[in-house]
Amino acid sequence: MAIYHLSMKIISRNSGYSAVASAAYRSGSLMLDERTGLTHDYTRKSGVAEAVILT
Repeated sequence: MAIYHLSMKIISRNSGYSAVASAAYRSGSLMLDERTGLTHDYTRKSGVAEAVILT
């Protein structure tokens, strides 16, 4: 039987972090931040078995 695990973390722009950059890193994907215009590309990151982003 599989054991489910969920980990959540609040990311605030006030601290200088980007939620889009964090989501791209955790999911190992390519994302465009529409607010800043920056592209965050973490497609070469290994170790991501599966990622689901809910919006």
